[in-house]
Amino acid sequence: MLFPTDMNDRLLTNFRSGTPSLCAYVFSHPNLVEVAGLAGFDCFMADMMFTALDWDEIAHLIRAARGTGISPMIRVQTYPWTDGTDTRTVSDVARALSLGATAVTISIASAEHMRSLLRLRSDWHRMIHLRRFANAAQFPSFAERVEAETLIVPTVESEGALEDLEAIFALDGIELVWLAAGDLTKILGVPFQYEHRKILDVVERAVKMGERHGAGVMYNLGLDSPDFESLVSAARRFFDLGVRVVGVDAVEWHLQMALSYIRQQTLGITEPT
Repeated sequence: MLFPTDMNDRLLTNFRSGTPSLCAYVFSHPNLVEVAGLAGFDCFMADMMFTALDWDEIAHLIRAARGTGISPMIRVQTYPWTDGTDTRTVSDVARALSLGATAVTISIASAEHMRSLLRLRSDWHRMIHLRRFANAAQFPSFAERVEAETLIVPTVESEGALEDLEAIFALDGIELVWLAAGDLTKILGVPFQYEHRKILDVVERAVKMGERHGAGVMYNLGLDSPDFESLVSAARRFFDLGVRVVGVDAVEWHLQMALSYIRQQTLGITEPT
């Protein structure tokens, strides 16, 4: 399977059917994508914004995803906390989609910033390095398929994007909006308190906006989950609030938590070192 559709892609299938989805982050190796895929996770997010991942590595992560059924979401680099728009972001989104990502997410500064990116939903270069239509007569149906099966997801973590939240949901082509918890809690004056009433109010307001505009909300859990049961409980609470996609942070961190737990329990260590 090469081209994502709502018949063979976990994230698209869940999203179109209203089923909640879990998203794990992968910061390093294709093997970890396969681990998450075999564990039944619906999608993974590869971060090109704050890691060393390059385009060759992204291509390998996407291939690993397609082999294990997990949907690839690529976060391209941008920096929404400065003035102006980096036009390179547009070409980076196009490149991630051309490599076969189901979704691309971009940290945006405003609704207008997102408007310029949404034009890429119909970009015909999707998977162009692998021949996707045989002749000109097939192109119209191919183009329709591209637009239907492409998710371009705004990441809201700047003051400008938060102020434009309703306008972002209202944009034609928006199906999913990611509320990036870390920086939003800082904007709200409650740094890294991921379930503070102020942030929950934003999540609840965003869910209602999504309902009005036919879009869903993604929210990521915090970095402070002390154990897996706490993480599971938090994910359930956000699903109960109406969040459609919950990000549970990096596979690398979960592996570290698991190994730390095994070490502590085996050696009788009560405090992490």
